[in-house]
Amino acid sequence: MSGIYVIIAAGGCGLRCPGSLPKQFRKIDGESVIKRAIRPFIENPSVSGILSVIPDGYRDVYEEIVSVIDDPRLLSPIYGGATRFESVKNGLEQLVGYSPEYVLIHDAARDYCPSSVIDRVIDAVRMPGIQAVIPVVRSVDSVRISGKSVDRSLVGLVQTPQAFDFNIINGLYERFEDSSEFSDDSSLCDAAGIPVTTVDGHRLNKKITFPEDFEIPRFRTGFGFDAHRFSGDPNRGLYLMGTYIDGFPGLEGHSDADVGIHSLVDAILGALGAGDIGMHFPPESPRWKSADSKVFLRYGRDLLMQHNSSITHIDVTIVCESPRVADYSKNMKMEVSGCLEIREEIINIKGKTTEGMGFTGRREGIAVYSIVTIAS
Repeated sequence: MSGIYVIIAAGGCGLRCPGSLPKQFRKIDGESVIKRAIRPFIENPSVSGILSVIPDGYRDVYEEIVSVIDDPRLLSPIYGGATRFESVKNGLEQLVGYSPEYVLIHDAARDYCPSSVIDRVIDAVRMPGIQAVIPVVRSVDSVRISGKSVDRSLVGLVQTPQAFDFNIINGLYERFEDSSEFSDDSSLCDAAGIPVTTVDGHRLNKKITFPEDFEIPRFRTGFGFDAHRFSGDPNRGLYLMGTYIDGFPGLEGHSDADVGIHSLVDAILGALGAGDIGMHFPPESPRWKSADSKVFLRYGRDLLMQHNSSITHIDVTIVCESPRVADYSKNMKMEVSGCLEIREEIINIKGKTTEGMGFTGRREGIAVYSIVTIAS
């Protein structure tokens, strides 16, 4: 016997989620659902092999999607059957030649499975006497069966991957006929009287089933950083987060050197996967000489709109000995809110000192760190 193998059940055509492609081949955040489903297993060192069971006629589509995955553990795909039962059965038959000790069966439509869930089912199925393991989350909604309410603490919502002793589950698929009574793989164990162990699942490990499931917001985070030294030019003003601060020397830079906005724009671009501010506004271009950096921030707003994304939170840390950021943070939030057309309540701007250490501590310049979270 050798190791743990994974079956990615992707043989269906998604009749409840019509589209130009089966749902497992469609994209979320620019990446195919099935690739997102495969990734956490590729990243798990306990996994010896991964077999995708795909619908007939979609091999070229699948091969193009996974062509960037350079890992010999990703086996050549096979075609599924008319039902999920037949597809999983085909997958198990294909894996017999690898002599697995255990098998994990995972729905390709669950595109976000935390590694912790995979680790839990693997650790559990490896325990002596355990033959079947499923991840479960408790219902947070009230539950009614046949018109009557039941104690929701008794209800578990079953997820995948489900882990099994390979010989046990393969034998059950050979024993039972394809039947609608088997809603998942562990149902076969129930029918055969084989105990099923449960572990904690994860609420983000959701199955894409209907068209509206593609509309669920996906969150991404971008990090930005910038630093500018103080200028010796007495005519240069200090701008921070779109706010003019009187009585302090300005910063060196090709534009107005608003180090705060530059950092924030970098974070927005990072969340969008769109490079950095220098790529969009080259410092050598005369067009941006002495430019108001709020132009860059509005550009970031427009990019977000083009990507159908919106900001859910901003956190900015301005590092300097002076000026005192708290004295200006209210106006800074107002300026950022106006440029990005977002609520001030989701913007946090704070100042920190380094207590005399480093270039900011020596009052040579200002550094700014920004984190932006967006929903797509």
